[in-house]
Amino acid sequence: MPQVLPLGLRGRQPGRIRPELGPIRNALARLGDPQSAQPSILIVGTNGKGSTAAMLESVLEANGVATGLTTSPHLVSVEERIRIGGEAIDGARLEGYLTRLASDDDLTYFETITSAAFLAFAEAGVQVAIVEAGMGGSWDATRVAGSAIAGITNVGSDHAAWLGESVVERARDKGAPLRAATVAVIGPGLAPELVPALGAPRAVPASELVELALLDDGDVRVAWGEATLEVPVPLLGAHQIDNLHLALALARSAQNAGLIPRLEPDSVARGLAAVCWPGRLSLVSIHGRKILVDVAHNLEGAMALAAHLSHRGERRNLLFSCLDDKQVEAMAQALVPVVDAIAVCRLDDERAMSLDRIAAAFPGAIRASDPLAALRELADPVVAAGSFRLVGALVEAAEGGVGS
Repeated sequence: MPQVLPLGLRGRQPGRIRPELGPIRNALARLGDPQSAQPSILIVGTNGKGSTAAMLESVLEANGVATGLTTSPHLVSVEERIRIGGEAIDGARLEGYLTRLASDDDLTYFETITSAAFLAFAEAGVQVAIVEAGMGGSWDATRVAGSAIAGITNVGSDHAAWLGESVVERARDKGAPLRAATVAVIGPGLAPELVPALGAPRAVPASELVELALLDDGDVRVAWGEATLEVPVPLLGAHQIDNLHLALALARSAQNAGLIPRLEPDSVARGLAAVCWPGRLSLVSIHGRKILVDVAHNLEGAMALAAHLSHRGERRNLLFSCLDDKQVEAMAQALVPVVDAIAVCRLDDERAMSLDRIAAAFPGAIRASDPLAALRELADPVVAAGSFRLVGALVEAAEGGVGS
């Protein structure tokens, strides 16, 4: 079913992009520059930003740090994009902040919700804001926070039309916040050959801040300073090990910078055990069926999902759909060899890819009118992937909703 937007976001056009920072800076200046009320940590990259941010948030909270978190996109409701103390913002409070931005009617959807997040953080008095970049890095609205600490997960194929046709160009764009930050951290997921393209010679790899080793049982051993602990990786998938490494390195950077108190190993372990980030290789229950859902929304995500299924030896039926700017043919090449029956559907989004193109990428796939109709066409076990919108529709229909 269509998502119901708060009044303050209606007409803002979620797909609208503006490569400049002047309008949001002006809007926030009128409101007293709330983005400067607390230090912030900015996470850029193609994939894994939200997972990294969620793990960092949980670790800091467990160590007694009052956090604010803003991420994008959301699964079911826009309130998910702003969290304070680990909890999504209340809809009425969000509407209040959006009302204060009503006179800035030229702000984009993303600029508006980012501004609302900074207002919420300032009013709540959070100690550290954790900020997930939207697109790129040089002119992303999150840049207005002037984050002293910035980290990068990886650089992939998304948004080439805006960030550059070559991966080197995209790395250069995403490197802008690292060049501006006092402390910059490079996640292990970034290809080594792209490090020079960031243009951030002072950036340090996560491994210089936190040592991480994979153990035979699938847990990891992490160490920083004199601290050592062994913990399970909070989220499924080998790619989440890199995200965990970056999250812990950013936490160590915040400690070293004096933004947070000393990281206690027991508290770090407790924080990681509490991580909940739905839609990332997680299960939802729909009419008693357990469906594996994953927001593998681009080529790199599809490859990570395929690697996960192959490693576990799982053969599942695939429910797939995506937005119109994705490399669906390449995504299909990654997924088809590791799944059995396939059903595809169109999404309820103005940016949805046509069903004809999706079906052409998956020859022989069952065509359906919507995600739930497609699900009914498939026998268990099922994995649903390809878009946040697809996963969000299934999460919304699930018994228990988000986190079910």
